[in-house]
Amino acid sequence: MRYVFKFTFLACLVALFAVNGGVSYDKITVLVLIMGINVFMERFSYNIFIIFLSFILICIGIWMDKSFTILLGVAVYDFTYKKTYLGLIPVITGVIYLLKNSESPAILLILGICAILAFVERKKDDRELTFKNSIDDERRLRYELEDTKSKLLNSSREVAYLAETRERNRIAREIHDNIGHSIAGILIQLQAAYKLYGKNDDKSKEILKKSIDGLADSVTMLRDTVHNIKPKDILGVEYIKTIISDFLFCPVDFKFTGDFDKMPPEHMEIIATNIKEALTNASRHSKATQIVISIDINETFMRLLIKDNGRGCSTVKEGMGLGGMRERVANAGGTMSVTSDDGFMIVCVLPGFNRERSGIF
Repeated sequence: MRYVFKFTFLACLVALFAVNGGVSYDKITVLVLIMGINVFMERFSYNIFIIFLSFILICIGIWMDKSFTILLGVAVYDFTYKKTYLGLIPVITGVIYLLKNSESPAILLILGICAILAFVERKKDDRELTFKNSIDDERRLRYELEDTKSKLLNSSREVAYLAETRERNRIAREIHDNIGHSIAGILIQLQAAYKLYGKNDDKSKEILKKSIDGLADSVTMLRDTVHNIKPKDILGVEYIKTIISDFLFCPVDFKFTGDFDKMPPEHMEIIATNIKEALTNASRHSKATQIVISIDINETFMRLLIKDNGRGCSTVKEGMGLGGMRERVANAGGTMSVTSDDGFMIVCVLPGFNRERSGIF
């Protein structure tokens, strides 16, 4: 806007020179200097010192020819834009000039309009700068949040991997230290019994009986170890079925495809939590008589669909429930969509999980 504003005033001065005629080289020189300073100011350094220099040249031009008075509007604009109170300098200069030369007071109106334009333009630029800074801060915080989320996801996978490794090492040590040593001892006893067979049958039978008893103890120990490894909590599809069986508001038709054992624990937790939240919302708001829950699992993605035949709603307002569901899915790198045209339907899609392509496993 400044370019157009200053060009307009300079063009008006050139037009006055063209109408009046008889322009001296001194006036042309001052005009060219004013134009050059303003070009330099707009392209390289828009500061108060250059503005003062331009104002001095304008005053010199006014002293040479009253037609330069129109350029006081440029000085008022520049001073007001940079420092509001400095805009009084060219205004006072214009008043003094008018009092001494009895010129038309219309110039004061022009100067006032220039000051108002400069003030409005500065406020607009300040708002734009504040808005840009806010956008930059928001973008920076979003990048930091994404980086933190990625680190948290990697950390959770590392923790799961370390826990799995520790459990494997514990099982290996237990089998090696207990069952392995016991079976190794039984093998030695059986070899001894085999050598004594036919030479000392009584001793051979005694060693064989001890071997059988030791082998029975090893089998019992192996059975107890496997029993301790097996988790006590219900996992996989049975866990989902338990959640659904505890829901008594209305019948739920549950179906699934794929292998639940391939689903990582964090995705299983998200799906289970979202099903609980959706069933709770359905019992509170839907007035549904039937709910359909479908889970599809493959190597590429995991898809959860929850749909009821309730009353739905014209507009979906996401509160803590839906907002929490969407946040959980987004944190895992998935997407969630909600429709309420025919009943209420929620679709969550989570990315597949391939350990071989993970940088951790």
